[in-house]
Amino acid sequence: HFTLLQVAKRLSVPESLLSWLMPSDLQASISLHERLTKDKVAQRIAMGDSSKREDFFAYILRRGSFNKDQLAEQAKILLLDGSETTATFLAGVTYCLLAAPAVLKKLQREVRSSFSSKDEIDGDSTKKLPYLHAVVEEGLRLFPPVPLGLPRTCPGATVDGHYVPPGTEVSVDNFVMSRDTRSFPDPDSFNPGRWIRDDSGCIKEASRPFSLGPRACLGVNLAYLEAKIILAAMVYSYDWELVDKDLDWFGQVKLLTFWRKPKLLVRFHPCGVSDAVDLKQE
Repeated sequence: HFTLLQVAKRLSVPESLLSWLMPSDLQASISLHERLTKDKVAQRIAMGDSSKREDFFAYILRRGSFNKDQLAEQAKILLLDGSETTATFLAGVTYCLLAAPAVLKKLQREVRSSFSSKDEIDGDSTKKLPYLHAVVEEGLRLFPPVPLGLPRTCPGATVDGHYVPPGTEVSVDNFVMSRDTRSFPDPDSFNPGRWIRDDSGCIKEASRPFSLGPRACLGVNLAYLEAKIILAAMVYSYDWELVDKDLDWFGQVKLLTFWRKPKLLVRFHPCGVSDAVDLKQE
């Protein structure tokens, strides 16, 4: 679908015709999202400047002048970029860990040996866990929540021996770039160790899941915070089991601007205190 859109834009196909390239179920999802967002925005505006609700809109509503349509657009961005991307990453890294039991066990050992209670897991404490950070980085490399690069208008330049004329829209595909063998040996393997060792032979800067430059993702720090806290809490509290041992989850995902994820059925077994102690002693 995304490839068709790119070709259509290159051939100057009118935007009014582009909707015909969009799958009907995707159109329905977009319409539902827009309708629910507008309803939620209307409810939030009706609440007014409530001191009990210090959210993003509280600061806008205090100024007194706002446009409902603009608020709805802001809400759509916050919902998609602030929640769907994190959920997508967590699904991808969960599958990666379940497909690599040795990596999962090493992460369990680090997390469970660092805390005596789940209440201790927060933004500050997870900063001290190097293997957790490496797992997050490797998960973002293999399955970036937004795999597409930001489009830029080329002023006219020669790239890799090819002249790109002025006005051409260009971008670098994050998914392809982070799986390039020139930057990451054995790129399809889930190997968090490559983010810890200096002699890994990797060009780590080639993985840019949040893009680069002044228009890079504004929520990068929040994304890392959420990912580390949630992942650490899941690993600390549960033992994981993949229901379908033969599942090729990555082989079933599809790209429609955002990832369309297949079902990932996982059994989460509560981890008792004795389980955590045994793992610490291994």
